[in-house]
Amino acid sequence: MRRLLLLLLTLAMLLGGCAAWEEPDDIDLDNEWENYQPIPPETPEEEPDPEPEYPAAFSLPYHRDHTLDPVTCGEGIQETAASLLYEPLFRLNRTFQPEPLLCESWEWNETGLVCTLNLREGVAFSDGSSLTARDVVETLLRAKESERYAYRLRNVAGITANRAGQVLITLTVPNQGLPALLDIPIVKHTTASQPVPTGTGPYVFISDGGGDYLQAREDWWQGKTLPVQAIPLVHAKDRETASFLFSSRRIELLTVDPTSAPSLVTGKAQTSSQPTSILQFIGFNTAEGRLFSNATLRSLFSQGIDRETLVHAQLVQFALAAQFPVSPLSNLYPSDLAKPYNKDSVLASLRLAGQDTGERKELTLLISAGDAFRATSARFIAEQLSLLDWRIEVVELPWDEYLTALEAGDFDLYFGEIRLTADWDLTDLLSIGAPLNYGGYANEATGQLLQEFSAATDRPAAARHLLAHLQSTAPIAPICFKNYCVLTHSGVAEGISPAPSGVFYGLENWDIHLQVQAAKSQPD
Repeated sequence: MRRLLLLLLTLAMLLGGCAAWEEPDDIDLDNEWENYQPIPPETPEEEPDPEPEYPAAFSLPYHRDHTLDPVTCGEGIQETAASLLYEPLFRLNRTFQPEPLLCESWEWNETGLVCTLNLREGVAFSDGSSLTARDVVETLLRAKESERYAYRLRNVAGITANRAGQVLITLTVPNQGLPALLDIPIVKHTTASQPVPTGTGPYVFISDGGGDYLQAREDWWQGKTLPVQAIPLVHAKDRETASFLFSSRRIELLTVDPTSAPSLVTGKAQTSSQPTSILQFIGFNTAEGRLFSNATLRSLFSQGIDRETLVHAQLVQFALAAQFPVSPLSNLYPSDLAKPYNKDSVLASLRLAGQDTGERKELTLLISAGDAFRATSARFIAEQLSLLDWRIEVVELPWDEYLTALEAGDFDLYFGEIRLTADWDLTDLLSIGAPLNYGGYANEATGQLLQEFSAATDRPAAARHLLAHLQSTAPIAPICFKNYCVLTHSGVAEGISPAPSGVFYGLENWDIHLQVQAAKSQPD
């Protein structure tokens, strides 16, 4: 965890909204910002830090007019509040490993197409009723039809329960990585249509004369000690409101995407990185007659990207340089196969490949307009790879035109971003004729290795085989995996370790400092 000065920092929020213990009126941002006095800048390093300013309560944002149903609510702050109410079958730790939670164990049939989940005994919802297989089945069936989860469950053919209280998931293709896709929060099926369905999580939603808040459950089945008993919810109607609420210290936590559209956050804050499976990469037009139909040249282009410098300059700790389309945090990432950046070696190899003839080759690198971070990264790569015969021009297009150009194959290179599923399935990106294979990459061996990886019980070995193949054929040039930024006010929360499944991973290890606690620590 690092403390950074966030003064007029442009950060984007993953929003969904928020409500309050002391219910405020809707905020008029024009008037509020006009009269608002920002938190003073942090004192110079040579001077001692001032004492932390502890809040009276650890407040979170949410949208009081939007559902907290984890299946249908939007990602962002609504999801943040909901993650304290509901729990999934599996949760992903910081290395993207699925850890059993509501599911205790699982097994596969001989075909690898049916996974049987054994639910954990003794799990109770906040209303005292027990978790049942029907609750899981109904939640997953809704998730399969939802905008948020439909893609990850696209290869699920059926979800049923048997008389033994087990949940059976039938697939259309084998996928031993299925547990990594099941970090979907489960709700009590009879309450699914309510604005706040009943969950098994550590907190319960309360709305009374004092406002809306989350109250710690004394009967939580995990029995772990929670760092705070009550969490006020403060209404935020949009990202600007949430940004103001954090800057004015009305809320204590906010998750933002450092590379998304700008939003104003002022004052001193503490930051934590939340790993994601969002991959940024360079795609190639591999059509016959194009320069990058040559796998050797694609591989040399990928080797010519100084990822570490790019990531450090652009995103500091909010991205991880990656040479493979799997997060470097994962145990599937073959670090020993990664090649160190060496410009001289790349130049020598390009000369051997006939790319120093003196005949200029004009190449286009397409990006979608409106993303300053992506544009700067693209220009860095274009300048770095404009070597010998190559001259790369970055062309920004509005999203619709950018997508049209990709579908028409009207490009040499493009800057892409994709949220991969946590089972690292690359089929829709790299297989022949796949919907996201805009470069027309066609390699039958790749398709076979993708299938073998999905079905393999020894996933690290199968992943290594696949990723070594992708390193040599280079259908894309991975750049980095993005991190989200979790903001808290300096000194308020310690022990934060966000994971892909949620900000509050390991909440029992947090230490939250409030005014009451601070007063108790003072001598008489």
